[in-house]
Amino acid sequence: MIEGAFAVVVATLSFLVAMAIPLFALRWRTLLIVIAVGAAFFAWLTLEVSVPGSIPSAIGTFLGGLMLLGFAGGAIARFVSLLGKRSTTP
Repeated sequence: MIEGAFAVVVATLSFLVAMAIPLFALRWRTLLIVIAVGAAFFAWLTLEVSVPGSIPSAIGTFLGGLMLLGFAGGAIARFVSLLGKRSTTP
């Protein structure tokens, strides 16, 4: 029973933390840098998940997918937020 509760907590945290990362970007350039680093991380995760004993192998495909989904959701939310922000420069 405790293993299931722990799995739910870890899954929720992996989703929420990955979602929060792009939300800290306050400018377009910062968002692009965060997206580039995130793309590199998820590319590495995808390539290394099949290697036994590696960190991505320990994370697994389920948590990796949750992190990717959370990151994409946060990036989309920040993109829409920055798109709707009014320009203050004339």
